[in-house]
Amino acid sequence: MQTLTGFIPCDALISANLSHTVYLPSSALYPELVAGSWALNTRKSPWCFALPSSACEVSQILTALRSAGDGAGDWHIAVRSGGHGSDDSNNIAIGVTIDLSQLNATTYDAATNIASIGTGARWLDVYVELEKYGVSVTGGRQGIVGVGGFVLGGGNSWYTARTGFSCDNVINYEVVLPSGKIINANATAHSDLWRALKGGSSNFGVVTRFDMQAFPARNLTIQTRTIGMDRAKEFVDAFAGFTDLDESFHNNALLSYMSYGPETNETTILVTEVNTVDNTNTTAFDAFNLIPTLVPGTKQSLSLVDSANSSSVAPSTLNAGTYLTIANDRRVLRYCIDQHDILVADLKTILGSEDFWTVVDFQPLPSYFAEIGARNGGNMLGLERDSRNKFMFVAGVTLLTSKGEEQYPRVHQKLSAMITRVEAFSKSVGSNEEFVYLNYAHANENPLGSYGKASVDHIRKVAHKYDPHGFMQKRVPGGFKIDRVK
Repeated sequence: MQTLTGFIPCDALISANLSHTVYLPSSALYPELVAGSWALNTRKSPWCFALPSSACEVSQILTALRSAGDGAGDWHIAVRSGGHGSDDSNNIAIGVTIDLSQLNATTYDAATNIASIGTGARWLDVYVELEKYGVSVTGGRQGIVGVGGFVLGGGNSWYTARTGFSCDNVINYEVVLPSGKIINANATAHSDLWRALKGGSSNFGVVTRFDMQAFPARNLTIQTRTIGMDRAKEFVDAFAGFTDLDESFHNNALLSYMSYGPETNETTILVTEVNTVDNTNTTAFDAFNLIPTLVPGTKQSLSLVDSANSSSVAPSTLNAGTYLTIANDRRVLRYCIDQHDILVADLKTILGSEDFWTVVDFQPLPSYFAEIGARNGGNMLGLERDSRNKFMFVAGVTLLTSKGEEQYPRVHQKLSAMITRVEAFSKSVGSNEEFVYLNYAHANENPLGSYGKASVDHIRKVAHKYDPHGFMQKRVPGGFKIDRVK
C-alpha cells in the first residue's frame, strides 16, 4: 500500500485499496499522463491521476472520492477520455484527474450489428478493430481524438448527413452514476438518461462504454483542393450551394477552411470533398470543380482507417479557438473571410509572420441533420428549432514558439474580437443562430444553454434525478455544467 500523501482525494483512493490505480507526481508514468492532453494550454499537473481499468474500478473510485467529504478541502475532480477538449474541461491542477484511457476495448457483435466501444479508446484504434469485421461507426474524422468526449458532445462526422451525429447512433450507454451504481441507459431502460446523454455531456455520471449501431465499411473518395484567395467569391458560392443541398446528397461531406501558414506567408482556402460510399462521379461538388486551383486536386480512395490516420492535429502546441453557428448566408461568409484577413494582420503585429498559423473552418450544417436525430430517438442539440440551413464557423490559432505562451492571452483576445465582429454582423443581417456545438465551444461559451429551453429543462431534470446531490456539478466542475445555465 502506498504511503499517504496529505492530499485528501489521493489518500481516499489509497485508503480504499485503490493504490494500484493511483499515479503520483513521483510515478514514472506521471509526466506521460500530464502530456495526455493534446494542447499545451490544456495541460495540468493534478495532485494525482487515477487510472481505472474497468467500469467496476470507476465505480470504486467515485465511491471513494464521494466519501472523502462534501466540500472537505479545496479540491476537485476531472474526468478525461482522450484529452482533446477545451481548456479546463478534462484536467485539473488542484485535485485528481480520472484518466479513462485504459477503458479502450472495441468489440463487435455480428448478430446485433452493434459495436461496443470503451470511452477511453481513440477513433483510429476503433476503426482498425472494426475493419476486421468489414464495418464501421459514426465517429471522429481524426484518429487521435478520444471517443468519450466526442460522442457526449454530439460528434460531427463524415457520416452525419447519412446517419446523424455520433450521439444519434448510440444504442446503449454504460454509465457509472456518482453513487457508484453501474447502469445501462437505452431506449427501454433509463430512456430519459439515454436521450439526455445525446449532447448533454458530463452532467450525469461517467460513461464507460458506448454501444453503437454499425454499418458496412466502404472506402471514402477524398479530394482536397487548394484555392487562392482571389477565388474567394467562387468558393463562397460553391460552399453555400453545397450547404443547401437536400438529403438526397447524404453520401457526401465537405470540410473547408482558410489557413494562414508561415511557410508561404499567405492565406489559402482548402476544400476537402468526401464521398462516403466511394462514388468518384458524384455531382455534389460540381461547383467546386469549376474553380481554378493552386494545386491540382487528386482523388483518393481511402479506408476510414487510412483517412483517420492521415488527418491529425498538431499536439504539444498552444491552441486558441472559438465558435459560432451562422445561417447559410453568402454575405456573412464573405464577411468571415474579410475578418480572417484582419485577424492575420493583427497576429503578425503580436507574433511576427513565422510564429503562428490559423485554421478557420466552414462546416455545413443543413437542417435535415436535425431530422435524422429525431428519427433516431431525438437528441439534446435543439437544431429542430430553426429550419434554416446553417454552417459551423470554427476559428483557431496555433502558436508555434515559446513566444506564444507569453502572448497567448493577447492572441485569444484578438480571436475573440474577430468572433464578436462576425456575430454582430450576422445579427445585423438576420443570420445569427443560437446553437453552439459543444465540442468546438470555448470555456466562456454556453453550448447547453444554446440547445433551447426544452433541452435545458430535460438535462437539468435528468441530472438532478441521477445525481441528486450534484456531485458532477460541484466536485467535477470541468466542461459545461447544467447548473451554470441560467
